[in-house]
Formats: sequence, C-alpha cells, structure tokens
Amino acid sequence: MIGPEVGKKYGAALFRAAQKHNQIEEILDNLKTMVVLKDKNIRFIEFLENPQIRDKDKKDFIKSISEGRVSDLLVSLLILLLDKNRIKYLSEIFSEYQRLYKEDQGIVEAEVITAFPLDPFMAERLKEKLEKKTGKKLEMKTKVDPFILGGVVVKMGDKIVDKSIRYQLNQIKELVTEVRVY
Repeated sequence: MIGPEVGKKYGAALFRAAQKHNQIEEILDNLKTMVVLKDKNIRFIEFLENPQIRDKDKKDFIKSISEGRVSDLLVSLLILLLDKNRIKYLSEIFSEYQRLYKEDQGIVEAEVITAFPLDPFMAERLKEKLEKKTGKKLEMKTKVDPFILGGVVVKMGDKIVDKSIRYQLNQIKELVTEVRVY
C-alpha cells in the first residue's frame, strides 16, 4: 500500500508549502486540473512514465504546459515526482491535499441517506440544521436507500446518526425479544 503513504507524505508537504506561500486554493484548483488531465488523457501519464523518454524532455514538457497556468510550487512538485518516479501517485496526493484543505476550512463531509429523494428545499434545511448543530461547514451528499423505510441516516466522519424507521423497528424488536413472559 505505498500509494496512500506517498499521497499523505507529498500531499501534506504540498499543503504546508501552499499555506506558507498563501496559495492554498490556487494549488487546490491547479492540482485538481492536473489530476483531471491525468485521468482523462492516458497519453499524458504514459508519456511521463515512459522510461524511453529522457527526464529532461519530461520536465521541459511539464514546464511548457504549466507556464503561466499553474503555480510554480506545483510545477516544482511535479518535477520532484518525476525525479522520484512517483508521478503515478498524483491522485493520492490530490486526495490528501483536498482532505487537509477541507479540514483547514472547517468543512466536514456528510452523507445523508433517506428512503426517498429530498427536494432541494428540504436538503438545504437539513444542511443548515446540521451545520448549526456541528458548528462546521458541510459538504453534503445525499443518497436514496428505500431499505431504511423512512427517516434519515447521517454519516459524518466516524459518526453515524441513525433516525431511520428501520433502525427504530429493530430497536423495538430487540426490546420485545428481551421481554420474558412468566
């Protein structure tokens, strides 16, 4: 599992450097663009990982496509990744950087599961209530799972709040099975 470790190490180092240079959001946007380029254009990563192409040519290519469009800090990271043969871990680096960015901004990811799709007004009201209760900004994703029958399940980090009808029925079932009739 070297990928996640590399991602954490380089993502954290890039985030600290971006903080120092006051470029947190710029680097986030630039890094996202590079990951999208890598994911959508297989030739891009094949070129950068090709051992038959000289490192100098790869670095010149990175500099030419980045000049004026991407932060010099990110260009330096890309060149370092080429030197260390770790360019293939760009997605993992982005994931860690994005996680640190959200943590720094007080943004918490929340998954809200309901039995039926929430209309936009209900989703916004729920988001506001959760933000008020947690004191954090939420990045809320909704999911529909008819298995919960009704109510809502909210997952935030390692916390789960289950207010679904399915959960309540299971609680009643447990109580009933514990009752002993003499």
